[in-house]
Amino acid sequence: MGIRFLDIRIEKTGNRLRTVHGISTCYRPGTREPLSLEEVVDNCRAFLKSNPSETVIVSIKRDRGASSEEAFNTFFEFYLQDDPLWYKENRIPTLGEVRGRIVLLNRCHADAENPLYTDLNSGLNFSDWPDQAEDDGKSFACATIHRRRSGEEDKYFLQDKYKLSPKKKWNSAVLPMLTEPPCDFGFCFNFFSAADIIHSPKSYSKYIFKRFLKFPLVNFKKYGWLILDFPTEEICRKIILSNF
Repeated sequence: MGIRFLDIRIEKTGNRLRTVHGISTCYRPGTREPLSLEEVVDNCRAFLKSNPSETVIVSIKRDRGASSEEAFNTFFEFYLQDDPLWYKENRIPTLGEVRGRIVLLNRCHADAENPLYTDLNSGLNFSDWPDQAEDDGKSFACATIHRRRSGEEDKYFLQDKYKLSPKKKWNSAVLPMLTEPPCDFGFCFNFFSAADIIHSPKSYSKYIFKRFLKFPLVNFKKYGWLILDFPTEEICRKIILSNF
């Protein structure tokens, strides 16, 4: 459907990494078998082999289980270290540099003092990703991608308010980022997803999508990355067509 950004949450069990989302375990389609990170990566590998002009962006974050450092150590050893499939630099690449590859957005807390990890092998460093569980009255946060050694940084803009009511999520979070996206410099993330004790992620998606379909996207305007739970072909088509 055109999805190119995967928000993957992991849990370390032994020397394996499986996919989770908060307290929920992710399962292979149609089964009760936990979905491993290995299967996700294999799917990406197969897609990129068939579509070598494309790229996939994968955000990796530890959601539960062993510490973030332990989870990243396992990820680095078994998936990242010797695999040219991944773009691993802590630098925003051009599309030409990453065709046929996975771009790693690293939201784990890799040990900054470990000499094994450098700005060339550990992915874009999003370890200081702001938590937006509480509503601070701002429509988005401005944060930085930190270089481990040089101290240099790139800005990025984030709307990931994941605990607002559906109405407030749309009106005070998603909609302002669509109306005036701060996308002139760096990355811009607009998460449509949320959940609370009353509403499921799927019910949020239905509420947000209904309003988004009525929102007129201006062709060629930079909206950043629109990140969706339960995407539909209709929603994806609307986003893609804004490029033409």
